[in-house]
Amino acid sequence: MAREQRLSAAPHRRRARLLARLNGTRRILDDARARLAAEAARDHDVGPAGDWLLDNFFVVHEHIQEVHQSLPRGYYWELPELASGPLAGYPRVYEMAITLIAHSEGRIDLDNVDPFVSAFQLVAPLSMGELWAVPAMLRLGLIENIRRMALRTVQRLDEIEDADAWAGRIRDASDEGPAALESALDSFVASHPPLTASFVSRFLQQLRLARGSFPPLVRLEQWIAEDGLTAEEAAARSTDRLALTQMMMANSITSLRAVASTDWRTFVDRQSRTESVLRQDPVDVYSRMTFTTRDQYRHVVERIAKRTRKPEPAVAQCAVDLARAASSDGGSDQHRAHVGYYLIDDGRAALERATAYHATLS
Repeated sequence: MAREQRLSAAPHRRRARLLARLNGTRRILDDARARLAAEAARDHDVGPAGDWLLDNFFVVHEHIQEVHQSLPRGYYWELPELASGPLAGYPRVYEMAITLIAHSEGRIDLDNVDPFVSAFQLVAPLSMGELWAVPAMLRLGLIENIRRMALRTVQRLDEIEDADAWAGRIRDASDEGPAALESALDSFVASHPPLTASFVSRFLQQLRLARGSFPPLVRLEQWIAEDGLTAEEAAARSTDRLALTQMMMANSITSLRAVASTDWRTFVDRQSRTESVLRQDPVDVYSRMTFTTRDQYRHVVERIAKRTRKPEPAVAQCAVDLARAASSDGGSDQHRAHVGYYLIDDGRAALERATAYHATLS
């Protein structure tokens, strides 16, 4: 994936598609929850995925809010975007997230995120902003999974409702006599809903529950089998789809909890190419600093890199080289041999000259 991705040469402010879709997802999930809750209140079977969503809806809602807080539009616009492919215009780190989610069936934790990101960076190093965006993109991908499973669960309820209605209509017509039954069967053949596995399985099941023998059942089974599925195939596919929907819903919600409990600061420290360069500080002070101080240094590197269009590790290396040059001079001013002198102290001007940095008016 890292080799195949192509990035836009000139980043520009574009519509934040992911954030707009997230707003739509919130509304879809709210509607799905209301429908499932209403069905559950009537003691209807909402399926195991529906139970998962009802029991954990607050978790999903919290993560939607977290994405809005951690991914403001200004930050989103700074992420490198894809220039081609089905996700053209989306951040490349989003494609990374959904690819990992797809290949792990929604099971996400540091045990698979870490090696995946490490392997990607062997070909295409990520910026600091992209590394910090990984948890937000994972949340977006997992919420997208939950959206699909919620829609699938609601669709199953609609199909079951249609199947019960048609089965009841045909049973009632059978009680009225042959003419009414023939009319009901003709109507079903002419305007039946899509013959999905869930519909066919439920429809035939309900007809089998009719009292006594039901001659039209054999005729209907044969007609449906010719047009699509046999009764056995429908039952098997319906069961498989129900199980897969439950697994994806459960894995996605469990993974959202894992994302929330992960120490992403450690992840960024481990994955950042800028971090590994700055740890070459000649006086070995940088590596012993607190995370907050080191992060302050890295943000300076990030700002200079954005303005000069240079890779962040290259800017960090420039600061290290300046510190090494000062260290080799052996003067009494040894604080000049620390990378921080060139990032947040008087040596900043020397670093800006070395990187051809020109400040904006502001």
